[in-house]
Amino acid sequence: MSAAAGGLLAVNARDPEEVRVARIAEGRIQDLRWARADRATQVGNLYLAEVRQVEPGLDAAFVDYGGGRSGFLHLGNVHPGYADREADPFTIASSPAAAAAVLAGEEPGTEEPPPSGIASLLQPGRRLLVQVLRDPVRGKGATLTTFVSLAGRLLVLMPSLGRVGVSRRIGDEAERRRLRDSVAASGAPQGLGVIARTAAAGARRRDLQRDLDHLLETWRRVGEEVAKASTPGPVWTELAPEVRAVRDLGAGPDDRILVDSAAAAERIGSFLSAYLPEGCPRIEVHDRRRPLFESLDIERDYQLLFRPRVPVGNGASIVIHETEALTAIDVNSGRIDKGSLELTALEANKLAAAEIARQIRLRDLGGILVVDFIDMTEAAHRREVESWFRGCLKADRARYKAGRLGAFGLMALTRRRLGTGLPRASETPCPDCGGSGTRIQHRAGALRALRRLRALEAGRPWRLRAHPGVVAELRAHHGAALAGLPVALSLEADPALPPGDPVLK
Repeated sequence: MSAAAGGLLAVNARDPEEVRVARIAEGRIQDLRWARADRATQVGNLYLAEVRQVEPGLDAAFVDYGGGRSGFLHLGNVHPGYADREADPFTIASSPAAAAAVLAGEEPGTEEPPPSGIASLLQPGRRLLVQVLRDPVRGKGATLTTFVSLAGRLLVLMPSLGRVGVSRRIGDEAERRRLRDSVAASGAPQGLGVIARTAAAGARRRDLQRDLDHLLETWRRVGEEVAKASTPGPVWTELAPEVRAVRDLGAGPDDRILVDSAAAAERIGSFLSAYLPEGCPRIEVHDRRRPLFESLDIERDYQLLFRPRVPVGNGASIVIHETEALTAIDVNSGRIDKGSLELTALEANKLAAAEIARQIRLRDLGGILVVDFIDMTEAAHRREVESWFRGCLKADRARYKAGRLGAFGLMALTRRRLGTGLPRASETPCPDCGGSGTRIQHRAGALRALRRLRALEAGRPWRLRAHPGVVAELRAHHGAALAGLPVALSLEADPALPPGDPVLK
């Protein structure tokens, strides 16, 4: 059973612009995956590639993988097996390497001398098997790796890892041993690595076996495609975004999945029935005109992810500032009715800590994060807030490292992004509205407006009042969608409205 079993997954997949999948608990979004439906991601896809140029000064190579612009492959992502110029890419990818363990967050099991440089491993014309780590962005090519991983519902196959690992989020030592023993006894070929995901906690041995069998069959087919390929191009592509999201959010037998597209529901059902034939989650189609996230009353929760200020209750709030160097998170006190400023600060900080942990997770904030809590004079109160915050962070699937809460109220942490797909909120202020928002806020608000407009029935004319940036976004980028609406519509710019709160009348 999934560690997060018994919840609700909302799958918004019927709109042509984006796919959103949220895990909901207590009426709020607790985890989220996002993808642009009009711009397919390459992340996770496997390609047969060819080295075009080696740059010793960068310790990197530029690689043609059939994806348009050349991809970027750093030395740290090159399997040492490429030192053997006669070995084929699939054989190399199936060979254990200590570097794969490091990239997987495990301790290296073998000692390998570091390569003397990229030129000792790669030469122009060398064929590679690569996986996309990051999509092309801002004129830069995709970031690639030769350390391949294939994710299942419970397990991740990492052929270069060479051993069985268990997610660090599974803390019970007895369960960790059980999972290692179960996977080790499942018949994985010698040398191939497997990691048990967090969702594997409590899973039956036959479910683990079924997951592994699917992954091994996929890996076998990859080998066949590599052997047949003669030019750079894809040899395996990831699942449809909504199916991938349901998989990565750990859908279990006791979950309920609500999908607003019959076609997407069928794709999700086909995937889950293959992995959970005896206990597939209940899948329901949301076929009402009203948008799914609006019906579940979580759309405003979603729109808050693009705003810097987030209320945390009792008048308190947090303000999130994303910059190139780090993310600063400020805690602002509210009107909490307590007997002293110290206790007011303590309560505000604990409210803020819970929301900060959730926002970090949902926004997929990465790198260095610094939280500026309200000052507290009592060391015991600082320890209480620090302990509380650490407990809230445990729900995060990403790898992170938290520091201590100091006397000045500052607490730093580092976090590795999961790659949930959600656009970064820290974009250049929009010139169309005098800088009172960012383009990503306006795009999110415009798509909310479109979803509501599409739900209208033909009849009387409607007027949409929205933030000037949202109106500009609709006119500039969604003219065809507006023209195809079943109603007559007029647009009115209102600078008093937040970007995520358009008003229909």
